[in-house]
Parts: sequence; structure tokens; C-alpha cells
Amino acid sequence: MVVIRRATEADIAAIAAIGSRAWASNVFSFEPELPGMRAHVEQAFREFAEASYRDVLVAVADETVLGWGAREEDNDYISDLWVEPVVQGQGIGSSLLRALMSAIAEAGYTKARIGTHARNVGAIRLYQREGFDIVEQGPEWSTSLEREIDKVKMLAELG
Repeated sequence: MVVIRRATEADIAAIAAIGSRAWASNVFSFEPELPGMRAHVEQAFREFAEASYRDVLVAVADETVLGWGAREEDNDYISDLWVEPVVQGQGIGSSLLRALMSAIAEAGYTKARIGTHARNVGAIRLYQREGFDIVEQGPEWSTSLEREIDKVKMLAELG
């Protein structure tokens, strides 16, 4: 059984590792891997996990972190949603997304926002199943890819 809980300092290594693996397994299916990119992303996830683990919800089964999501600064924007590649498609992302949306609603917001690469069709489908609609699509700078990408911004009404 998967349990969603707030991350602790003990989860930092798992948060960084899952973020890196999930990012690489997905993005390199539609973007070329440039020299040094993987190391750059691993460092970014490590720094994020160390600085922001208190803003993270983790999905745990048998004391193993399987995925995580975050809304930095506790606002209405879901900044991250990452699931260990070997367990994707088992509802973990949906559970994390619903928990983040509930936290946003409990904080008094009536809408939740999320964004992703326009070619990340799996994520877009997941978000649409959970009530998100595309409200904008266009070029945006990606710090992880270090170039402009086509990005979608999505919005869900909470209630």
C-alpha cells in the first residue's frame, strides 16, 4: 500500500535520485542528451532536495520512496511531480497529484497550476485525467535543458 506523507531529511537522497532518474528516462525520449546535462540535472535535484525537502510530499511503500511532488513556497503551483521509472503507470503519480491539489485547496486556493514540456504526452494525459486543462502553450527557457523549449501551462479548478 502506498502512503503519501511529508518528506523528512532522511528522504533527501531518494528525492534527488528519483527526480534525476525520472527526468532522464522521460526527457531523453524526446530531447537529445548533451554532454554534461545529466550531471547538471543530478546536481540540481540534489540541491533542491537539500534546500526544499520540507515542501515535498513523498509516496512510500514498504518504507521505500517511490515518487514525490512539490509545491514550492506553498502556493497554487505544482513545481515537481516525479515517480521512479520502474513503478510508473501504477497510480503513484495520480495519488501524489491529488494530494498536492488537496493541499492547495486547503490553503485556500480555488485553482491549481502545473506545467510541462509540450512533448511530454504522458504527463499531459495524467494531468488532464486529474482535471487540468491546457491554458497556454509556447516557448519558455528550460534551465535543465539550457535552451528554450515548447512548454504547456495547465490549470485545474479545485472544488
